[in-house]
Order: sequence, then C-alpha cells, then structure tokens
Amino acid sequence: MTRYHGMILSAILFFCAFNAAGADEKPVYKALNCGICHKADTGKTYPSLIEITKAYNGDKDMLIKYFQGKSEPIMNIEKAKSMEKYLEKTKALSEDELNSLVEFILSHEEE
Repeated sequence: MTRYHGMILSAILFFCAFNAAGADEKPVYKALNCGICHKADTGKTYPSLIEITKAYNGDKDMLIKYFQGKSEPIMNIEKAKSMEKYLEKTKALSEDELNSLVEFILSHEEE
C-alpha cells in the first residue's frame, strides 16, 4: 500500500509542477483579450506574437516599458493609436501580471 501511495503522490506532484510552469502566463493574455488582434502566428492587421517576439528580440524590459506607457512602440507605429485603450489596462497590471504577460508573448518563436 505504501508503494501505491508513493506513486500517487509522485504523479500529483509531477502534474502540479508541470501545470505551474506556465499556469500564470496565458490567463493575463486571455483576460485582456489580446488574442482578438494578436494571433500567435498570423499578423494580417496587427502584429502576431511571433512578429512581436522578433521585433523585441527577447528584450523583456523594453516590452514592459511599452506596456507601462514609458516608451514608444517599435513596430506598427501607424496603428499604435489603436493600442492606447489597451495600454491603460496593461498599465494597471501588477508587476507579476505584467511579467507573466510579457513572458507569454516573448515565448513565441518561429519554428
């Protein structure tokens, strides 16, 4: 019986650790409805997550500053005005939420 409990405990810990690794990343993206305009791999009207990742070249701090309203956009400048109302939402995010959002966005690379 002890061996059986050990296997169950191991499975539960593995499941929790696996889910915790990315658990906080996508909910902020979804809660702010970023995916309505910014798809993972297609950017017909607005930049895709892959295009954003390329443009920011992994510079997490630069993207955070943009979301905080502390820097200008570096891409799609002609459409940046449409992001203003969403930037008000990103400015209100906690530090953890903002980091989570940026990490999720910058995790998209071209395959």
